[in-house]
Amino acid sequence: MIELKVVDYPAAEVFFADKKQHIPALSVLQGNYPGRVFADDAAAPSLAVVWATGRWMYAAGDISTELNRMKLTAFLQTQVIPGCKRRQENWFEIYTDDCAAWTALFKPGYAGLKVFRHMESVYEFNRARFNPPGSKVAEDASGSGVTVDYVEYPVLENQEEDMSGMYNRFGSLTTTGAVVKVEGQAVSVCKNNGFTVNNRYFIDVDTYSEAERGKGHGTLAAQSLISYYLDRGQLPLWETTHENTASHRLALKLGFEPVESYPVFAFVMESQELKLQSPG
Repeated sequence: MIELKVVDYPAAEVFFADKKQHIPALSVLQGNYPGRVFADDAAAPSLAVVWATGRWMYAAGDISTELNRMKLTAFLQTQVIPGCKRRQENWFEIYTDDCAAWTALFKPGYAGLKVFRHMESVYEFNRARFNPPGSKVAEDASGSGVTVDYVEYPVLENQEEDMSGMYNRFGSLTTTGAVVKVEGQAVSVCKNNGFTVNNRYFIDVDTYSEAERGKGHGTLAAQSLISYYLDRGQLPLWETTHENTASHRLALKLGFEPVESYPVFAFVMESQELKLQSPG
């Protein structure tokens, strides 16, 4: 596997063009988000991996041949694992299509690597089912003393050693988040996470403390951000693991509908030299 130059990115785009789960990969390939792109050939690749800075990897292509499987395994050993060690991380994730061949390749694990597989889904937005802030549903969720502020956030919060050159181009890249405050204290936020292709973008929602969950703050934050971007012609996408029932409920409440499911492989390095972290 070789790292592609930006001029060669279009050759890899064909692997990621048809599914909404691949919008993060397309965002890198189209120059909207920093990352690295690897393939088995620059001109006519049969296998490609997109590695979004500070996030995860997307792998796609032909793994029916022993040669391509060996190339991908070598890529993990020569590129991914050394990069993680430099950043003092002991895990990484790879998103693939829901195909038995990917599970057969990754699930058994490798020397020094344990592999855990889980399923995730992408939800598409149905505007007809959306309750914007100011509607009766939103008012019932907010309550007195609750405000919403719109804040600009840097897409790249930490510089990575092996991707530092990208900060000349993407270091000032920001996206918008809607912050819900109770009596002036921030309790929940919904952000555009920076993965944008055409008029689609992914959002992340977080309510900071367990005590503030279940009160509608995350709903209000998401409603506010969605409305902000709807006014700008942008449509949100939602992604969550199958096990996260609260996230599924919130997605449905906001007007999202599931459209795609796919496996994610979490690789955990069995090394005592690395500070342990939890994948997910």
